[in-house]
Amino acid sequence: MTAEEKAKQAADAYLRGCTCSQAVMLPYAGELGIDEVTVYKIMEGFGGGFGAMQEVCGAFSAVTAVISYKLSSGSMDGKSKMDTYKAIRRAAEIYKDEYGSIRCYDILRGNSPKGHKCSQKVIDAVMTIEKTLNEFKKNDA
Repeated sequence: MTAEEKAKQAADAYLRGCTCSQAVMLPYAGELGIDEVTVYKIMEGFGGGFGAMQEVCGAFSAVTAVISYKLSSGSMDGKSKMDTYKAIRRAAEIYKDEYGSIRCYDILRGNSPKGHKCSQKVIDAVMTIEKTLNEFKKNDA
């Protein structure tokens, strides 16, 4: 699936009622080896900036989860940790360039999160994942 197809799937899921975090992770479910229901369950509480507390943007939380999964060695030896952290910091730079922050409260300028308000943020979160992973794949080559 192309980045654009993933972004469209995420936006469609968001408009159907998924939280921002669920919508961003949903297009990656197959790649992560999980089903849609598992995505819904895992990511539900991250919506609205961690349970609608407007902390870290839910869409960006999903960015972190997907990048972590893709770059982690899955080992307790910590060998991949610094590279994963570097990629997450890079993703945060990309997202901050667009929205000025990764914090929901700042992104929404103090307004409460409401359904269907963050469609573009969901799309941009998917594109942030894709851009970051592409950058880090090139660095590994």
